[in-house]
Amino acid sequence: MKLNNLTLAIGLVVAATSAQAAGPLYTTDGENPQPLKWDTSRGPIPVYTDGGEAFTWNYDGTPFLTIERANEITAHAFQNWSDVPTSTFSAEISGTIEEKLGIADVTGANATEIYTRENGYGFWVLYDTDGSILEEFFGVPKEAVLGIAFPEWTDGNGTIIEATAVMNGWNVWNSDTEGNNVAGVFTHEFGHAINLSHSQVNGSLAYMSYTYSPKYPGVAGCGLDPIHRWDYPAFFGANNASPDIIETMFPFIDHSGQAGAEQSTVEHPDDIAAISNLYPTADYASSTGTITGVLRLKDGKTEYSGINIIARNVNDPIYDAVSDMSGSATQGKLGPDGRFTIRNLTPGEQYVLYLEEITAGGYPTSRTRLVSQAEYWNAAEGTDPLADNACDATPILAEAGVTKEADFYFNGYEKGIQVTPLVSAFIRDMAKGGKRAAGQAGPTAFLWDEKKGYKVLPPEFVPANGALNRNGQKMLVQKDFTGNGIQEAAIWSEQGVTPLGDLNGNSCGGGSVTGVTATSGWALDDKGETAVGLAYKDVDGDGNCQSTYSGEIVPFIWDEKGGMRELDTEGVDWNRTQFVRAHAISGNGEVVLGSNTHQKAVAWVNDGSMIDLHGAFGAYEAYATSQDGSKVALSTRDGVQLWNPARGTSANSLTNIGSLRWCADMPFYFFGYNYCQLLTEEEITGAVGPIPMTVFDMSDDGRVAIGRAGNWRMGLAGGLWVEGIGWMEFADFLKKQGVVEMNSLPINNPISISASGTEIVGGLAGIQYSWKVDLDQAYVCTDGVSEQVGFPGGLREAVAAGAEVGRCEFLEP
Repeated sequence: MKLNNLTLAIGLVVAATSAQAAGPLYTTDGENPQPLKWDTSRGPIPVYTDGGEAFTWNYDGTPFLTIERANEITAHAFQNWSDVPTSTFSAEISGTIEEKLGIADVTGANATEIYTRENGYGFWVLYDTDGSILEEFFGVPKEAVLGIAFPEWTDGNGTIIEATAVMNGWNVWNSDTEGNNVAGVFTHEFGHAINLSHSQVNGSLAYMSYTYSPKYPGVAGCGLDPIHRWDYPAFFGANNASPDIIETMFPFIDHSGQAGAEQSTVEHPDDIAAISNLYPTADYASSTGTITGVLRLKDGKTEYSGINIIARNVNDPIYDAVSDMSGSATQGKLGPDGRFTIRNLTPGEQYVLYLEEITAGGYPTSRTRLVSQAEYWNAAEGTDPLADNACDATPILAEAGVTKEADFYFNGYEKGIQVTPLVSAFIRDMAKGGKRAAGQAGPTAFLWDEKKGYKVLPPEFVPANGALNRNGQKMLVQKDFTGNGIQEAAIWSEQGVTPLGDLNGNSCGGGSVTGVTATSGWALDDKGETAVGLAYKDVDGDGNCQSTYSGEIVPFIWDEKGGMRELDTEGVDWNRTQFVRAHAISGNGEVVLGSNTHQKAVAWVNDGSMIDLHGAFGAYEAYATSQDGSKVALSTRDGVQLWNPARGTSANSLTNIGSLRWCADMPFYFFGYNYCQLLTEEEITGAVGPIPMTVFDMSDDGRVAIGRAGNWRMGLAGGLWVEGIGWMEFADFLKKQGVVEMNSLPINNPISISASGTEIVGGLAGIQYSWKVDLDQAYVCTDGVSEQVGFPGGLREAVAAGAEVGRCEFLEP
């Protein structure tokens, strides 16, 4: 039986923003996946090239790069792969597509005559002069995709018998008069046709490293100098990479200049290893060194896939380096696989081994995030962050024909605060028990359960704001119930769906990223019997329900007895107000919080009149409340205030709990300059006020709160407030607790907290990545001794007695 791999190949191209390291592009299925290979015992594999009047046209209609020149570049690329001395692979141009199939010029109009049939043994190279094959057949933009290549047919037993490659002749720079720079695209794409995947060794340094966001040829913070993008202006103090350090199979290429030309040759040990691993000569293994190992989580047992492991020669770390990705051999087909094997090491040389994340690109093994700190391998490899220092490296001597073992374990403590990465998606809310959460991945709504894992809701249920009731059994969603294209708020549960209705007869709605909505739910009370949100009305009768400054976008409340109704907005001047919405509710359902045009906080108590919190206290945001509604967190220009609604809007209804501190917790950047280097915390606070803080949630008793400080201009930071201790920058709190797993992640968006305050979920602002923090036990430092205490009560008591928050070993002297 023969296999057509076209469907998978298209998927890889479309998903070209994800990445992975060296390994095969395709493997067989089954319990022992093996890479697909060409049978090199048959001699050089024939290559057949396209025709036409030109590979690239000039602006005046004359050939810019001729077909003859394209054939020379093709021959150059295959010759480079064929000349690897430790590989048996060989290919050569043997004729044209016209000679074999009678097609003089393959275009978007006739590409199906190539891709939907078996054409015969060999490589088939298509020259897409106008980009029509890419756009009309593959459906990808010619401006962004430089080529697509893959093994298309196998014999059903793992042997490749046919591969195709389409090269984008439309996307050639006018300065590339000889095609030397676009030649890198040819060599790279033909690597895929050979069945090579992407790799990452030096490419991320040469293409994706800047002075403001540097990358290192090793573990950052371990005394290495950064290396910056090859053409980054020296004016910024760049330590520029030489373009010749870039591996051919790095998933990105700059074909506008010399970097593209450098990637047209196969000279880097990583590329040589990639093709030699698939097509080894008889003496490849016996003439080179090998390092193999397994990457495991801090439990010492669970294997972890999708992390890049690089071996760098101590004496030549840039030009002699080879990589592999954990799990690349099985590509996730058999579950978590932490195994890696790095070959083609120079005998007699010493190599250091370290972990890093894949930066970007597309691969068959899904890339994953580091779930602890990046680190070097050393002879004391273990999970204790103190005993296994991330910067301690033990060089490994490469010996010909010898395989050395080097297992990695992510660092982290089994006791104390625990952090668990949940999903590459947005978690929106967590049940108050801390064991269930809800979120969205694009238009898909899902639930997470600590014991049951993930449940994806049917596609007709669109994620609203992921709000859950107390036990996590009910979730706010949106659905088009009538089929007229207008969604309405609803409550989903395993027992069924409850439509919440609308305020306009389901006749119109407002546009959003999820479609047109007549109502959008934002929050549920503990029982899931009361919901609040945003509704649209057609006040002026024009059939449009989202006219601003007209009272058409209003807050709603819904309960099982009274259905949906508009909350009071009697005091609103609609001539100056775009909208009013309700977006939070206390657990007992008595206090509802909302916003007037994103700038003014409002509230309703027991479904009564709207309270203008901005007019009363200058509050511009209000999202978090205690379970009984007696404590409401207000964001004001004077810091965070806790408001007690039972005391009305009198002065004694507020308690100021402050915010994070300028300079101590966050730098103050203005036009790129950190004014903490010039001014004191007090001077900055006096000039601009406290750090802005949005409080997202609090524990049932209101004694623990979480939020996000700063803004997109000055930067963001997560905040944790514990009564009796005050605000702590969340990442700094975790660092002092010895939670090294989160060293590489900016913990800037804690979004939801459990009833007891001992579980927190959140993520990275604007990034589809979420985690869960369990804080049942924390550490304090008392007289130089680290002591474990309960959170939050034990922590509060210990600090009151003079202890310092954090493990002694992780506190600055």
